[in-house]
Amino acid sequence: MGSCRPSRVCILLAASALVVWGDPARGAEIPGNGQSAYTEADRASSPSEGRFRVGALAGLGLPRPLTFEALIGVDRRLAIGAEYSFLPRSTIGGVDTSLWAIAGDARIFLFGGPFFMGFRGGHQQLGGSMTATVGTFGTVTESMTVDTWFINPRIGLLWMWDSSFALGIEAGLQIPVSWESSSTMPAGLPNDARVKDAADKLAGALDTLGTSVLPSIDLLRIGFVL
Repeated sequence: MGSCRPSRVCILLAASALVVWGDPARGAEIPGNGQSAYTEADRASSPSEGRFRVGALAGLGLPRPLTFEALIGVDRRLAIGAEYSFLPRSTIGGVDTSLWAIAGDARIFLFGGPFFMGFRGGHQQLGGSMTATVGTFGTVTESMTVDTWFINPRIGLLWMWDSSFALGIEAGLQIPVSWESSSTMPAGLPNDARVKDAADKLAGALDTLGTSVLPSIDLLRIGFVL
């Protein structure tokens, strides 16, 4: 019987070692082992938290169909940008029209998701010209320019994924704050109905786009945010 005791002791010691080294909970408690690996994985799962993001967006909408914007995002809560938008030279209601604007922009993401409340403010320049034929005077061209300062509150959705892809839509109102117009109507023209009609059409078109409250709609904004 005495000869069996050492072997039994060896078997018990070996079994205890297997339990200790094979227990994953104990292994996780060892410094530098699984616990630190899990912590690093948690940090990597939200790489955009607590840092700045920079990006660029291009958009299609109204009243200026084409928009290009550079922006900086802060911790999925705030995005600040600068943009240039324009309408390619077009003919609207018989008026040759050009339109462009520069603006600063801010978006506040209230819930940390894509929904935001935004505010834009800037300067818009609208130009138009019309031509009328007046008897012995021949062809007469009048040009007008309206410079407008505006504000643009709005709401929308802007998704900024960690893959760097960004996509958004938005809507609001462009509200003129002040404006100034200038005209190049030639002096000494006769009191002709054709001249008056051309001038009225030109002034009406520029008043609508330059001095009135307008809906602002971005049907699509797409780009990247790093």
